[in-house]
Amino acid sequence: MVDLIRLEAGSLDLLIDEKMTIVTMDKNFEVISGNKAMLIYTRYIHPDDVSRFTDAIRDCSEVSKYIVIRMLYQTGEYHWMLTRIIDGGVSEERGHLYRISIIDTASITSQIDDLNARMDRYSSYLGMCENVLFSYDIIKDDFNIFMISDGQQTMSFYEGSVEHWKDYKINTDALDNQAVQELEAFIAALINGEKFFRREITISVLNNIGRLDRCLVRGKTIIDNSGNKVVIGTINILESSDNHVVEELSIISDMKDPGTDLLNKRAITDYVRKLIDSKPDHNVTIAIIDVDDFKTVNDTYGHMFGDEVLYKVADILRDAVGCRGLCGRIGGDEMFIVMEGLNDDEGIRSVLRTVRNNIKWLYHDDSRNIKITCSIGSATYPGDADNYNELFKIADKVLYLAKEKGKDRYIIYHEDIHKAYAYGMGKIGDIDEKAFYKYHKMDVVNTIIRGFRDADAKRRNEMLDIVAVAFNIDSIVIYDRAEMKNYILYGDERMSDDDGSFFNRDNYIPNFREDGIFVIDNINFFETKAPTMYKVYSGYGIIQSIQYIIGGDIKKNNNIIAYGRYKLDKKWAENDANFLAIIGDYIGRVFLKERM
Repeated sequence: MVDLIRLEAGSLDLLIDEKMTIVTMDKNFEVISGNKAMLIYTRYIHPDDVSRFTDAIRDCSEVSKYIVIRMLYQTGEYHWMLTRIIDGGVSEERGHLYRISIIDTASITSQIDDLNARMDRYSSYLGMCENVLFSYDIIKDDFNIFMISDGQQTMSFYEGSVEHWKDYKINTDALDNQAVQELEAFIAALINGEKFFRREITISVLNNIGRLDRCLVRGKTIIDNSGNKVVIGTINILESSDNHVVEELSIISDMKDPGTDLLNKRAITDYVRKLIDSKPDHNVTIAIIDVDDFKTVNDTYGHMFGDEVLYKVADILRDAVGCRGLCGRIGGDEMFIVMEGLNDDEGIRSVLRTVRNNIKWLYHDDSRNIKITCSIGSATYPGDADNYNELFKIADKVLYLAKEKGKDRYIIYHEDIHKAYAYGMGKIGDIDEKAFYKYHKMDVVNTIIRGFRDADAKRRNEMLDIVAVAFNIDSIVIYDRAEMKNYILYGDERMSDDDGSFFNRDNYIPNFREDGIFVIDNINFFETKAPTMYKVYSGYGIIQSIQYIIGGDIKKNNNIIAYGRYKLDKKWAENDANFLAIIGDYIGRVFLKERM
């Protein structure tokens, strides 16, 4: 196998003429081609890609052109290559010349993964330092003051024009003449893009009315990838008017909950209240998460174990929310998250489902048979309420509803379903809530059969959510084997990369039973038996699966519906496999017929 690491440092370069003859090549190209005497470059290109390459050559002008093609390695394998075509001028002997620069997409992916890992590491460093940071794009006049909290999560204190921020600080913080002069000197350093600077200013860093902080500001001007000047820096609090002399950044440390390292109740509620009071032009979603029966956990296993559970739950929240928002702790076993820019239920559902499932699986392999679950209530500004207090009350109400309906679930507020209960005009039994019938799975089958065909998109998503929760599954995908494409009905959008070609390899179809069902309790058993399927599924994190040939006839090249789990559960029950086959057969027929 060719060592791709050798190719990561740079691209493969060669020069060809208008007849596709290779004029010159570099050592990297010699390595992957194996020094074969194929002087015509198109012989290295996959036959299906040759016409696209030659068309790109004809379209090439003075501006370089990019195209992705498959190229033959000396191993006999084709690799996807990002290919840049550059006009190479005209030669009297060769005619028009073209310079070809090639990078293996595998090396690009490796470099991206490495960069992402570094970014995560540096973000974690910044989160541990708890510095207040700032950036200023001079061209765009875009000034930001923020703090990296818990790795990817960013807490913003200001974003907008630097002059507007200056006026706001002068007026709101009631600065005296000396403080104003210091602030203006800092603003001048930003606007002028001073290479390095240090200033002392007096402002309220965290926008707390009535408190002023004496701060040391360090700044540096850099050039970003677009060639723009950007000023970056840190703001360190030296002393505060309501705490006289403080250790550097202790005020910011006071925003953290010591038991979970999340933001504490005051910090998270102040943040979301100010966010909503600013009337943003995007959605702001809040969710209250309550660990079910936490007192029983403490009483049974001790408070040290309870503290461990809360810390692990906090980690789950941080991972699920990521850069979309912030997490906090607002009570003993109550957590709180705020997320911005989630425009539909599916985006909210994806986060809450991840939180619920991962908490449920915290101790699944513990010999003590420990069961940790959570209940979640969620509401969104401005659709559900236009102020924080009302929004919180709604989320709190549907959290209580989730507990009353059996716990271990999340409920997203819908006015048409929950308003009577949320505003105290009805009882839980009056609500036509979608039910999660874990122990009444036949009712789930009936719900799908009776309502899926005529339901709108929103209701179909709710029905699929019922199926996912009832059978504890994380993905539902239909494979159209004629068109070699898939349709993700539920779960991770990354799976759109999978065309289902693994069904045609490794003598895979005979694994299905005569009734069209294939039950996979652990994909590790198929690492050698069905390596293509194993590679695809393990790449997406799928551990268990049930697949069903729509129509049930394994002798026909029918389409397939596949259910997946991301974590190892007990073996699939025979009834569950049959129920999912019935559901999949009906959903598959309806869904594919609509696309004919």
